[in-house]
Amino acid sequence: MTDTVVKLLPALLGIGLGYLLRLRGVADNRDADFLFRVIVNIFLPCLAFTALSRVTIDRNLAIFPLAAVAIITIGYLVGRLLAIKGPFLPTQQAVAVCCCMNVNTGFILPFVQGLYGADGVARIAAFDAVNTTLTFTWTAYVAARGNPRHAGRSLMVKRFATSPPLYGIAAGLLVSAFSLSVPVAIADPVASIGTATGILMAIGVGIRFEPPGRGVGKAALIYAGRLTSAMGVALAIVLIFGLTGADRTVMLLMGIAPTPFFIVAFATMERLDVRLTVNTLSLSMLTSLPLALVVIFLTT
Repeated sequence: MTDTVVKLLPALLGIGLGYLLRLRGVADNRDADFLFRVIVNIFLPCLAFTALSRVTIDRNLAIFPLAAVAIITIGYLVGRLLAIKGPFLPTQQAVAVCCCMNVNTGFILPFVQGLYGADGVARIAAFDAVNTTLTFTWTAYVAARGNPRHAGRSLMVKRFATSPPLYGIAAGLLVSAFSLSVPVAIADPVASIGTATGILMAIGVGIRFEPPGRGVGKAALIYAGRLTSAMGVALAIVLIFGLTGADRTVMLLMGIAPTPFFIVAFATMERLDVRLTVNTLSLSMLTSLPLALVVIFLTT
């Protein structure tokens, strides 16, 4: 257990270092915004390509892509309900929806890898084949629609047509579907670049981090909706399909995983309420860690 917690330290240290840079005046919000744009345009496409090009989804793993569709869909509906009925301003409504949708699989990866090795990672990769694709299509669309400067459908078509992460996703799925061989001279550098995504995203979040204060009530409401919907779906799948062992543990960990880091990047790029997004991310990170330990203790 100690080993898996230690594997979370790079992300936590990245956030701490980013926050320290902000406190010392070395970096400010403009630096974080630039860093997020670099991540979205360079590092995330490499990460998406590497992850999806190496996924082989067989019958035993098919439940995990289906779970991704269910969790994201129910999360979207819950987020929409919160946005309509809750005390949210226009630039906060899209944040509520986006934060309820996707799963931060990178957060639970160290736990799963420590417990089940390659078999556990394969389950996460199968889930992420759908999770990543919908993140940079559906979730990106929701964020862009919430942009105060949104100018209609033509803007959306242009944005998706010029989205580097989508090209990374498409290329990765193409390689996986047709079992194509990627030259080492290409695959290794791309994988190395993608590996840096998590720590860079954590540093950017740290620069943007502000201790929960103003708006923390709204952040708590969003996270409650996100946790309730995702955990409800995960638990239902476990019971309906009678999952046991690694399948049960990994599925439940998907349900309690926090909001992904890159939702902050979406909020920054689309001029949404970044503070609310960071507050929600902070609360979800702080809550998900003890919940993950509880799930592992009860199911293994």
